[in-house]
Amino acid sequence: MPEVGRTTSARAPESLRMPETLRALRLWVATAFRAAPLLVVAQCLLAAVQAVTAPAQTYGVKLLVDGLTGHDSATIVWGMAVILAGFGVMFVGMVISGPVQDTTAERVSGQIYRDVLDVTVSVPGIVHHERPDVADKIELIRDQAWRLGVSFELLLFVVGTAANTVAVLGLLGSVHPVLLLLPILGLSRVWSAFRGFQRSQDAMERTTPHDRVMNRLIEISKDPRSGLEVRVFGLRPVLTRRLTELMDERLDIQETALRKGAVLDGTVRICFGLVYCAAILWTLWMAQAGRLSAGDVVLIILVAPQVDQLAGGIAGNVYWMGEIVRSFARYDWLRRYAADNSWSGSSDPGPTKLREGIALRDVGFSYPGSDQPVLRDVNLTLPAGSTVALVGENGAGKTTLVKLLARLYDPTTGAVLVDGTDLRDIDPDAWRKRMSAGFQDFVKFELPAREVVGLGDTGRMTDDAAIKAALLRGDAEPVIEGLPSGLDTQLGRKFTGGVDLSGGQWQRLALARAFMRDRCLLLLLDEPTAALDPEAEHTLFERFAEASRIAARETGGITVLVSHRFSTVRMADLIVVLVDGQVAEAGSHAELLAGGGRYAELFEMQARAYR
Repeated sequence: MPEVGRTTSARAPESLRMPETLRALRLWVATAFRAAPLLVVAQCLLAAVQAVTAPAQTYGVKLLVDGLTGHDSATIVWGMAVILAGFGVMFVGMVISGPVQDTTAERVSGQIYRDVLDVTVSVPGIVHHERPDVADKIELIRDQAWRLGVSFELLLFVVGTAANTVAVLGLLGSVHPVLLLLPILGLSRVWSAFRGFQRSQDAMERTTPHDRVMNRLIEISKDPRSGLEVRVFGLRPVLTRRLTELMDERLDIQETALRKGAVLDGTVRICFGLVYCAAILWTLWMAQAGRLSAGDVVLIILVAPQVDQLAGGIAGNVYWMGEIVRSFARYDWLRRYAADNSWSGSSDPGPTKLREGIALRDVGFSYPGSDQPVLRDVNLTLPAGSTVALVGENGAGKTTLVKLLARLYDPTTGAVLVDGTDLRDIDPDAWRKRMSAGFQDFVKFELPAREVVGLGDTGRMTDDAAIKAALLRGDAEPVIEGLPSGLDTQLGRKFTGGVDLSGGQWQRLALARAFMRDRCLLLLLDEPTAALDPEAEHTLFERFAEASRIAARETGGITVLVSHRFSTVRMADLIVVLVDGQVAEAGSHAELLAGGGRYAELFEMQARAYR
């Protein structure tokens, strides 16, 4: 089972090695054929036929010239037939290739975007969100997913280039074997272009962190939520200066790579042109000596630009070929990362009802890339059917403990037991279907109000009765009543006719979404009412506590509440005080007050503030 600190599968290769390249090529081809097998086969055959048309017509011209100079009518007829057939192929290709290629590319693009999204969200944990090296790779994959989408067009270019190369080599070999050296020398242009691509790609890899920071700075500058502080604290010069520094560093790295690539490619192209001029002169000398025909001379002269075009086409596309291969290599890495971190060994279906509860035994946790433990030696039992409150100062480990209960992470040490079964053995999807959650940093889903709430239980998104019950529990009915079209109102001002909400209104809908699942084994509420006033929070939780007790009798479900407001916390059956990642105290409100410990201290401090 993959561990939190695992790093072996998280590293994508900085430079492509042969196994990575072969896997990327195989994934490239397999993805295209999986999306539209018949269309891809048809397009590849058409691309190959179109690619050999120009060399075939060149051979037809050779036959025509040889027939005219030798007064051979049969050869003239064959030459004309080949030329006319070539025109026919080109005409048919122009008529049908465009629509078919657009349809195929659309299907391949759609397949790839679905696959990337599916693979990205299939990782059950969130370790990859916390590790900068993994986050950089995933960001790059998402930003460059469009390259995977247009990869089919380049695949056709590869097929056509292969067919064209075979045809050109055949023509040159039919004149004289020594001329086969010309396409081989033309590969030097491909090599120089590939070296330039490698330099550009390495520069892009090095500047990925710059891009992420730049995007974040731009997001801060345009986000209405940060506009107030940007102006109050006069952050414009700071943001502008930092953005300029990052852009200058990024451009310096990339321009250096481009300059070196251009010098190498220019030198190789000059050398290749000189060699080809010498080859044409040699062909003319051979014809004067009677060792080659007039048709052979015409063929070489006509093939010369085709060879140059072939080499130039490969050289011009080697960057994009390299980009596609590198993009598919990253995509292959993401697929392997998802497979390695899929928790496939967790197959226990888990309980449908809690009888004992959830126990944490010697639990410790450190975030990826950090040796500093956030939780240490936590031993705690959350009884079935209870409401548990986690309290403590910021940084005490409350939210981290919530994430372990949701199995967004696995403990670094120790275990979380659900009715005696290690949570690591339970299928994460099965576990999460039996839990729900409301967080302080909730998502503002800009969807119709019905879906904003219904997402809490996708199986009942169209069940109005369930949605209204969730709205009642989340005290969000007044929010819906104030909308112009009720549950059918589009939320979010980015959409025509969309309605924006206040922070408190969004939070009430987020709470209603959390309450869509009314028979949970675990409900996690991490500061879910931070945008509400204390009186509204207290009223909400009184209503919710009663509903929870009823549900708990049926399922043994546990509610875990994180809050800084002790007027709410005191309603919990069990209050757990965390200090520096450890359990300092645990008990009921009355027991902890009588104990005179840290909880009593915090409670009295907050009570004085309210007084």
